[in-house]
This record gives sequence, C-alpha cells and structure tokens, in this order.
Amino acid sequence: MKPEPQDSLYVRFHEERCTGCAECLKVCPTKAIRIRQQKSVRFVDQCIGCSACLRVCPAAAVGSITRMPEDIGRDHVAIALVSPVLYAQFPRIMPGGVLMALRQMGFHHTVDMSFFFEMFQYAAAEFIRRNRTTREAPWPLISPACPVVVRLIAFQFPSLLPHILPVLRPVALMAREVRERVIPEYESQKQDVVLYYINPCPTKSTSGQTLDPHRSRCREVAIGINDIYPALKPQVEKVLSSDNMPFSWTRFEFETCSTADAAFGAMSGGEIARIEIEDSLAVHGLKETVDYLNKIEMGLLKDIEYIEFRTCREACLGGALAVVDKYIAKRHVQKMTTTFGMGRRLPQDALLRQYEQGRFKIDKSPDVLRKFFSSCKPTLSLADAERIEQLVANLGNHNCGACGAPGCRVFAEDVVLGQAELNECIWLSVHGLVRGRTG
Repeated sequence: MKPEPQDSLYVRFHEERCTGCAECLKVCPTKAIRIRQQKSVRFVDQCIGCSACLRVCPAAAVGSITRMPEDIGRDHVAIALVSPVLYAQFPRIMPGGVLMALRQMGFHHTVDMSFFFEMFQYAAAEFIRRNRTTREAPWPLISPACPVVVRLIAFQFPSLLPHILPVLRPVALMAREVRERVIPEYESQKQDVVLYYINPCPTKSTSGQTLDPHRSRCREVAIGINDIYPALKPQVEKVLSSDNMPFSWTRFEFETCSTADAAFGAMSGGEIARIEIEDSLAVHGLKETVDYLNKIEMGLLKDIEYIEFRTCREACLGGALAVVDKYIAKRHVQKMTTTFGMGRRLPQDALLRQYEQGRFKIDKSPDVLRKFFSSCKPTLSLADAERIEQLVANLGNHNCGACGAPGCRVFAEDVVLGQAELNECIWLSVHGLVRGRTG
C-alpha cells in the first residue's frame, strides 16, 4: 500500500505547490521523503526536523509546523522562552529592548536563556572533568544542545548514543525553572498558562498539553522567529523611538539579559568557548555533522573530549526560521559581545550543589532514545532482508531517483514493505527486467 502525503511533527508539505523537482528528496539525511505521482510524500516517523527540505525547496512547498497565535496573553498567562537568536535579528537594540517589545505584545513573562546557558556550561565542564577519572562515558562526548543532532544519532547512529553528554540542554533547564517557580502560582489561582517557545528552527512542534503527570499541565506552543518577527518589529521600533530607557519591572532575574553569553553561544564554537576544554571541536552544517559522526562510529577522534555539533550553518544563527542573514546576525552578536560583555553571574558553589543533587541530569537515557527511535523503523524479517539484498543487486545501484526514492536500497526496502512497486523502477522497465509486483 502506497503512503499518503503526510506532515511530520516539524514540517508540513503543501502538495498544491509541489513541482516534484526532488530537491527535498536529495538532501534528507534520514531518507524520509518520496516522490509519488510528481508530489512529495513524507514518512512521518523518520523526520528529525533538520529543515534541510525547507531550505532547498524552490517552490516553498515545505513549511514549518510552528505558528503565530493571534491571542497571545488574551485569556491566559503567556510566557515566552526566548532563544538568544531572536536578539540577533534586531541589530540596533540591546536584548533588554527586545524583551520589553515582547511584553508589549502581550507576554506576561519573557525568559532569557543566559542563566541557563551558564548552568549548562558549568554542568558540561564538571561532567567532563570527572569523566577523565570515572570513564563513565566514552570519548568524544557529544553536545546535547542541538535536538536535531540527538535525533540524528538516535535514528542513524544508535551506537553513538552513549557519547551524548548526559546533561539537560539550556532550553530544558529554562523550561523546568519556569514550571517550578512561575507556573504553580498561576495554576493555584486557576489561571491558564501557555509556554511559547520562540525558535530559530522547527525542532519543537506545537505539542499541546503535556502528558507527563509530574509536569505542569500548561499548553506549549512553538513559534518560529519568522512567525513572530512581523508583529515584533513594530514593537521594537516603538522601544527604539521612545525617550524612556528600555527598563521594566520583572519578577524574576532570569527575565532580564545582562550578558552576551547566550547570544555568543548561538554561534558556532560559542558553546565550547567558555567551557575551558582544550581538546574540543565545533562542527556545524548537516553534511559535516554526518561526516564527523561517521568518523566517531569508525573509532576515530578518541583524543577529543567534547564536540559541539550544530546541523545549521553558523549554528543556531543559521536556523531555517531566522529572518536576518546568518552572517549579518553573527556580526551583530560579535558587536553585542563587545558592547555588552560576557561574564558569570551564578555562584559556583550553588551550581556544584545542584550538580551533586542530579539537577542537571538528562531525562532520557541512551536506552530510552534507542527504543523510541527503533520503534519508528519498520521491522524486517530475515527473509525481508534477503529479498532486499537480492533486489538491490538486480537494480544495479544506479541511484537515479527516477522511482521517487532517494536510492536503490531505499527503493528496494519500499518494495518489500509494500510501499512501492517494482515496475516504478525506470531502469528495470526500460530493460524489460520487471517480472511482477516485487520482481
């Protein structure tokens, strides 16, 4: 049975715009896309939200699942979890002004990532320092900060899951703090709360109500920077044109931004720059990430302690949902760093106590991730595997893509799984080698 066109958790296909050019088919790292009847079809369970298809589609037939609600703060308490990439979209204003503009839009709380980025860097450095003695995890350790990298490893390189640094990433630390310190007060007053994640890429879908009984039951909404930018820009202009200084009352210190650390961390190399690990690397770009993961799987790079992977060019500044050109954004962050400065604000002894209490431990072990992603892949019997190998040999490994699959092996798997027919292979049809439905 052939799959119907479907959206993934992260991107959607606009079938009416699709021209069947197959550009998306060529770049998908998990081979999740097929062309059927000159239209794109996504196998939902293989999408990792890397945005590669979104970037290359010339017809704008691929879009993000993120959305910009029209009722921010109208009948609920709106809390914005702000990616520092947002600051880089407005070169004439400091982060405090951007946060004020968000509050003018209707957000009750605007949470900056700086504190939580500092927490993450401390926990990462502490784990690496201890790992030199305990050997709890294999070298090189891999940054968990980019969720696309984690999904890519879990789906395509599961043997490398133990290499992922077992520390909560900054956005997870930020969300937990809000759930523990801000939301309970509103919920005790029977007020609805919505968490808005403002993202530079579609790595978090609109998730609705959380099913975790131990977490707050507030709704969560993902907004792309490109979604919010048109409404936010006029508010930023108001702040810039006002004679008042861009200060406003906030209840929590993490609602302000007083260093450029988090914004600097959005650049390639910004994460490792302040962790003080001599044997570390920063690798950005999807192809480069896959190449280096292959090297690690081959047993190379064991002399490196930590690798900061980002699948976007220029790291998060190059996110597919950012508005400003990534190199212009990078220059703005560099200027912000010079003007704003960088510095540590959290007491190291308090961070150490939190570390000892397990407050930074990741909530998904390698085994959990391995089981989750392995369940997404169809189960093949030994007979199926043998049939696939036989078909691959017959197909000649031309990898022309005319069948609508990204390669001969993938096409053979589709045929065996009943998701394609052998006569869709043009090479076999031209040479008169098709003898039946599955050959």
